[in-house]
Amino acid sequence: MTLPMVRLKAHKEKDIIRGHPWIFSGAIQAPLPQISRGGLVDVYAMDNSFLGRGYYNAETDIAIRILTMNQDEPIDLDFFKTRIRRAKRLRESLEQQQTNAYRLIHSEGDLLPGFIADTYADYLSVQFSTAGADALQGLFIEALVAELHPKGIFARNDIFGRTREGLEREFPHDLWGETPDFVDIQEHGATIRVDIKKGQKTGFFLDQRDKRKLIGQLAKGKSVLNMFSYSGGFGVMAALNQAQKITSVDQSGPAIALAKDIMALNGFDPQQSQFIVGDAFTEMERMVAGGEKFDIVILDPPAFAKSQKDKPQALRAYKKLNKLGLELTAEKGLLLTCSCSGTISLEEFRETVIDASVKANKTPLRIFQEMEHGIDHPVILAMPESRYLKALFCAV
Repeated sequence: MTLPMVRLKAHKEKDIIRGHPWIFSGAIQAPLPQISRGGLVDVYAMDNSFLGRGYYNAETDIAIRILTMNQDEPIDLDFFKTRIRRAKRLRESLEQQQTNAYRLIHSEGDLLPGFIADTYADYLSVQFSTAGADALQGLFIEALVAELHPKGIFARNDIFGRTREGLEREFPHDLWGETPDFVDIQEHGATIRVDIKKGQKTGFFLDQRDKRKLIGQLAKGKSVLNMFSYSGGFGVMAALNQAQKITSVDQSGPAIALAKDIMALNGFDPQQSQFIVGDAFTEMERMVAGGEKFDIVILDPPAFAKSQKDKPQALRAYKKLNKLGLELTAEKGLLLTCSCSGTISLEEFRETVIDASVKANKTPLRIFQEMEHGIDHPVILAMPESRYLKALFCAV
């Protein structure tokens, strides 16, 4: 495989050698050869030692994303088949944990930057978030079909991140086979209906599976408030484990309608739970003013910070949200608070929750468990910024 050669400046190879797959534009020597957007390149250090093979995009600060550090490994169909087989083996234990839905390919965490593939029973939902991944999607899809034999593969390339790569956001569409509007999956005894074509992310929040299980284990006889509830995954797990009262709040009418359907699908009368369509902050302020209290409060908002410039505002929003959540948590109650903002570290999130506990007069606040993404969302040890999800279980 003869590819354009890119050489790094002196002393810029350390992170690559340690396993970090990103090379920023400032680390690259000029002049560069002619490279198409998303085109493959070989990367060398100043001493001419081979560092890795990846794809290049001049339109982003992250100019190169490494796919392999093996000079003898071409980026071809066999490359993708091998990566997919490795990823599947890593997830074998999940199939023994009462679920048929999981993240099969987690981008950098599975050594395939820019590629996402989520398994929903017999179907796959995929995303290509970078120019290089987009350029190689044909090989990726062919490998998925050859290795997994799905009934359908659906593309969710409607994400904002593609625009940073000079790519268009695409209308969701089938890439292979035919995918139904909804797919029913199993998770820890619950049947969950996934909106693959129009739902958030690729259809469901697979990274919260272990947190949903723990909430179920704690919910018996308890009142539960599920904020930013989406399709009600936390709520149905609480219902299956005999929660006394469940209140779900989301600003999306279709999401709340789906949450009701999922309750019914699992044998529960949706009329026995409370479902509210509304803004989370407005509804929580109304509940606080009304003196409402819940034994378990779940705060699982969307990412408040998409970039570094959003960070100060996001931290203020997390502080306000957690203050309200703590005020709604009954004495001796539990708070599960989450952040999926990659630009906010675990330490920063902890400090924000501490500040919120002071404002809410709920100190000292105790954490009895911290959780992250789950085993189907692996991260590279040398890439701490990929650890996006933080979840704190707090005893109030």
